[in-house]
Amino acid sequence: MASASVTAETSRRGSVLKKLHSLSGVIPLGAFLVLHIWVTASIVGSRAVYDRQVGLLHGGVLGVLEPLVIVPLFFHAIYGVIRVLGPRDTEHAYDTDVLATLQRASGLVVLAFVSLHLWEFRAQTWLHGLAESSYSTKLVEDLSSTKYGVPWISLGYIVGLAGSVFHLVNGMCSFCTTWGYTRTQAAQKAARVVFRVSGVLLFALSSALVVQLATGSRLFPASEPAWPAFSCGPDSQPPPPPPHAIPAGNAPRPASSSPPPLPSGGH
Repeated sequence: MASASVTAETSRRGSVLKKLHSLSGVIPLGAFLVLHIWVTASIVGSRAVYDRQVGLLHGGVLGVLEPLVIVPLFFHAIYGVIRVLGPRDTEHAYDTDVLATLQRASGLVVLAFVSLHLWEFRAQTWLHGLAESSYSTKLVEDLSSTKYGVPWISLGYIVGLAGSVFHLVNGMCSFCTTWGYTRTQAAQKAARVVFRVSGVLLFALSSALVVQLATGSRLFPASEPAWPAFSCGPDSQPPPPPPHAIPAGNAPRPASSSPPPLPSGGH
């Protein structure tokens, strides 16, 4: 009897931890992804807008979001690693065992991707004083860099985004089942369709941002005007100022082919 009681208590505690693990993953990871994609999307329209949003984020908003996002993600990552190193779950809320295995594998991808991203930007600010106003320049330089002709960092971003979106979408399906929000087969199927379509759109948007920042291909409209390129060198002429920079009273008059009139009363 005592053994059965201990087994039931252990099972209940494990179920609570799994539910907390699911909760600590879907909401913080979803907020982390949407927030970063939203901020990064602003760079294609204007770097000034991106730098301003990053400054706002680090100036006060991040101080509120970090305990609500980073701390639960840290618990999710630690407990996730423990579950990966432990025996495989025989009972889970995923559709198939393959999806359960892919969820574990994608979790390791997310852990590496988020850790490297934080190291590349936040850690460099803490350790080496990287200015937040330089984040846009550094991001473009990283994504457009190549080694041996291969854009490794851009490919790493795309793989990291794919793993993150898959982990979020697959986890949302499991979360709704584990927490009892989708009790019937029809509700579970509808939830899978909604989450998977949303995941495809989210990945398409984020990967298109990476491609545009890496290659300069115009995939999204920009609010900054694109000025034509001018040659450089000692014999080159400076580019003309934009029209709004020339005062109306000082605007140059159009050239005329007729000679200037002679002054009246002259010799």
